[in-house]
Amino acid sequence: MRATSSLTCIATFALALASPALGQSNEPLKIGVMLPLTGPLAPIAPEQIKGMNYAISEFGGSVAGRKIEMIVEDTGGAPATGLTKARKLVTSNNVDVMVGIVASPVALQVAPYLTSIKMPLVISNAGADTITGKSCSPYVFRTSFSSAQLSKPIGLYLAKTGVKSIYMLASDFVAPREFAAAVKAGFATGNGKVLGEAFPPFGKTQDYGPYIAQARAANAEVVVPVFFASEAILFMKQWASYGIKNLPIVAPMGLTPPMLRRAQGDAVLNVISSVNYLAELDTPENRKFVEGFRNANNGDDPEEFAVMGYDAMRFALEAVKVRNGDTANREAFAAAIAKVSYNGPRGPMSMNPANNSATQNVYIVRNVKKADKIGYELLETFPNYTDQVDGCKLN
Repeated sequence: MRATSSLTCIATFALALASPALGQSNEPLKIGVMLPLTGPLAPIAPEQIKGMNYAISEFGGSVAGRKIEMIVEDTGGAPATGLTKARKLVTSNNVDVMVGIVASPVALQVAPYLTSIKMPLVISNAGADTITGKSCSPYVFRTSFSSAQLSKPIGLYLAKTGVKSIYMLASDFVAPREFAAAVKAGFATGNGKVLGEAFPPFGKTQDYGPYIAQARAANAEVVVPVFFASEAILFMKQWASYGIKNLPIVAPMGLTPPMLRRAQGDAVLNVISSVNYLAELDTPENRKFVEGFRNANNGDDPEEFAVMGYDAMRFALEAVKVRNGDTANREAFAAAIAKVSYNGPRGPMSMNPANNSATQNVYIVRNVKKADKIGYELLETFPNYTDQVDGCKLN
């Protein structure tokens, strides 16, 4: 009996050394969330918050014995403001992990600071390639997409379907320019021609008429616009005002997402785009998610931006669960985030170990009329599509 007791004590001690301490902290788990509650990208923030809140609710409001507290700060989409808010969340609010960020310039400003203090950041939207490319970090993760990951498939799709000429329009800042470049790279596989491109000033353009006129005059088979949030609403309204019926629009994600359709109206019908989520996905995981999300959000369907918020929060919480609540060892916590994988609403989700960017399905969809609303028709799937590494060296 005495020998058995000794072995039991040794085994228990070894287990304690090998894994995080159970119930290490009963302190609340503080999650800093940075989103643009104001500014041109503001329409995205409420959807991301819905998704994050739903992920928290799936965990019952706590993980590994720690009550989850979400502290939201407004970046306004401005890099300097984002850095100020990041410092506040770390030094004043003592957050355990950071989640969010929509604007790529904000992510590129904030990430080096968080890396310097080994604070994990799980990005829920910002798409600049360099975030998980040359500027990658073992403490920065992206569950949303890179510009190339969601845009190159559009070019590949256009090439595959025999389109030979396109004209491109893109808002003049980092992410849209990268989206445009990736579309062109995919389109080039079919030897198609880009007949022209224009980059209206970001946050300043109120009249897209001259740009629409240029696109029409180019006589391309397809126009590829890259605009987001309030700019996407304005562009599609003005496009509709021109009554253009015979010039198809094919675009990367962001131009006509569900959250913008009500403002854009029937102008979005037949627009083809790439997305990483559609509520119409017929999988057990998504059917369960859609039902639960609707119940939690007054019957509203989840859409891409909400689900990316959900996945960013879920990656963080799954890692806290694996660590049995231990977030004090930031290096080990970050390593746990890198290993999270599950089948979720979007499909299979995991981190590419080469650059900490999510490997996921990319879907090509068309906007179609469904009863009294507009929904997605699935045209093609690019399964387990991996973000390009593009110069990332994590070690």
